[in-house]
Amino acid sequence: MSEHAAFRSRGLTRRSILGAMPAAAALAAGLLPHRANAAGQLNIYSWPDYFSTDDLAAYAKKTGVTPNIATYDSNDTMFAKLNSPAGAGFDIVIPSSEWIQQLAQKGLLEEIDHSKLNLAALDQKLLNRDYDPGNKYSLPKDWGLLGVVYDPEAVGGEIATWDDFFRAGEKPGVSGKIRLSSSGWETIGPALWTAGKDWNKATEADIRAAGETLKTFAKHVKSFSGLDANSVANGAIVMAQTNQGKARAIIGLNPKIKWAVPGPWSELWVDNYAIVKGAPDLDQAYDFLNYQFQPDVQLTETQYIGFPAALAGLKDKLPADTKNADLIFGGSNVDFSKLTSFVVNPETIGVYTQVQSEIQAAAG
Repeated sequence: MSEHAAFRSRGLTRRSILGAMPAAAALAAGLLPHRANAAGQLNIYSWPDYFSTDDLAAYAKKTGVTPNIATYDSNDTMFAKLNSPAGAGFDIVIPSSEWIQQLAQKGLLEEIDHSKLNLAALDQKLLNRDYDPGNKYSLPKDWGLLGVVYDPEAVGGEIATWDDFFRAGEKPGVSGKIRLSSSGWETIGPALWTAGKDWNKATEADIRAAGETLKTFAKHVKSFSGLDANSVANGAIVMAQTNQGKARAIIGLNPKIKWAVPGPWSELWVDNYAIVKGAPDLDQAYDFLNYQFQPDVQLTETQYIGFPAALAGLKDKLPADTKNADLIFGGSNVDFSKLTSFVVNPETIGVYTQVQSEIQAAAG
């Protein structure tokens, strides 16, 4: 499970970060899909509370179709259900970028007919990424980054690279007050990048070697669990891996805290719209996607969930009084050419998981 997936599986939602609009009762949330769709029905399998209730209500009023939304709390749960008879009946699913290839290889996704969609308003930097070249099976819903929040006084300067992060972690006043991700690839990835390795091409030996480095570092780590914004704001944690949404919440509590996306590489995760293989109402699925990709809807979705939708030029469309707006997009200097998305590989995913357990054990 990735860091952002773990964030949601703890019962929190994206929108709790940005400051959500008042929500109406969730529309059919948590219901199982109907096995046989009536004309104009739409069944969605999604993270909890992951669509603006205002947008869903507007779509229902416009089309007469109220989306029926069932929810999951992790990509693993989603994958297991779609890969079983219980997965029948869904039209749209919202997988994270790391799972697209596995879903496609298992024959669980329809190829997307781009001619049925208006994608002109989408941010080109989010298209044609390594996890789905040509966006054959997925289109971006929203996105986030793996970065670091830190107290610059405690670490003694700025963090620009993962090397800086590891060196800072050994310092008095920082050691013992560090939070790392609960995700194997997000914990191990920075050590691989520092060693010049690609986390998607890393061999078992590469992963285990990076793990040994992190087992040594683990004595400085306080937690691998969910990050409480107050723990950083009040100094109980002075340096932590997290996403930009949580960073924005932390900096809202304590403006002296800084956020960085360290080099040479860091993670871009994307949650995606995908159409389930054998979707009972394919036309309705495309209609809903075209609705979601409208610029005004993209803006409302961003304000609701707290992470940026895929609309190009979205930042300029946010209300002028949006606090720390730069942080919604990871900061003003994010270089998308230096971001990489993890792709689940059946041959190595178990190694990442095992080594993560060993690192956490080493931390005590």
